[in-house]
Amino acid sequence: MQDSIRTTTYREGITGNKKAFKDKIVMDVGAGSGLLSIFAVQAGAKKVYAVEASNMAEHAKTLIKANNLQDKIEVICARIEDIPESQIPRESIDVIVSEPLGTYLFNERMLETYIIARDRFLKKDGIMFPQSAQLCIIPFEDKEIYEEQVGKVNFWTTTDFHGFDLSCMHETAVDEKLSQAILDTYDAKKNLSAQPMRKHYDFEKCSIEDLKIVDLDFSHEIERTGICHGYCLYFEAYFASEQEGHYIILKTGPEEPQTHWYQTRLLLREPIGVTKTMNLGGVLKMRANNEQSFDAELELQVPWLSTTTKNHYDMKDLEYRGAYQSYYDYYN
Repeated sequence: MQDSIRTTTYREGITGNKKAFKDKIVMDVGAGSGLLSIFAVQAGAKKVYAVEASNMAEHAKTLIKANNLQDKIEVICARIEDIPESQIPRESIDVIVSEPLGTYLFNERMLETYIIARDRFLKKDGIMFPQSAQLCIIPFEDKEIYEEQVGKVNFWTTTDFHGFDLSCMHETAVDEKLSQAILDTYDAKKNLSAQPMRKHYDFEKCSIEDLKIVDLDFSHEIERTGICHGYCLYFEAYFASEQEGHYIILKTGPEEPQTHWYQTRLLLREPIGVTKTMNLGGVLKMRANNEQSFDAELELQVPWLSTTTKNHYDMKDLEYRGAYQSYYDYYN
């Protein structure tokens, strides 16, 4: 809630589109504090179902009652899958609002719940806020963070640890450390290309499987000679507005003001030298796993090699670094 970019963009997206909300039945999926439900009422909603499965639902009730909105907002403490049609009839919702967006768009996999709510309750001509999002990827050069991460496992170079030689484990330790995705914010000047590659997700049309199996093909024209140390992931989310063809956009890239999503960075096991105007391409493959996260593989097609290089990542085990850690410590 204290992420001003997140909160103000959602408020603008909802209250700035009163035609979509006036006298409508709304569902807030993963309502948390009930903030988006309140925005929906401010936009003119007749009735809002605030669905929250955790005990935060009780706090939402307190906040809603304190603001005299209990006659318009009904808090339901349940998973979206468990709500009976006797409580909310099938295809009875005009608008679904939600904040299901995770780091690198997909983390925690709340988007799947968003789609389940759509398939069960949204009318055929219903609207979703946000309507869509784009997953973005861009290469970066950052010697400092690469050396910092590799340096964290220097303990495993020890050849005399109480009489034991540990150095045989060093390469394995480096591999494990570099398979850990990093969540932080960084200077966009470190990008090696001005243009990210994007993959579009239309939440009003995509399937749950589209969110479980992610293949993002990319090819970037390098703008300056340097070293590619890895790739950055972030997203942009789109809200329809009353002006046709115009969208309110929630941006989380490195060139934008900081949000609590920051950026997710994937370091290469072996950094690659690149030259200006060359094209560096490959594919990011992410597969949903049983831990509410993803296993990821970055295949990179290096122009002067006849084969691709492959880097593997555990997207669940994020390392919270720098500004993010300070933000997390302050608010927790």
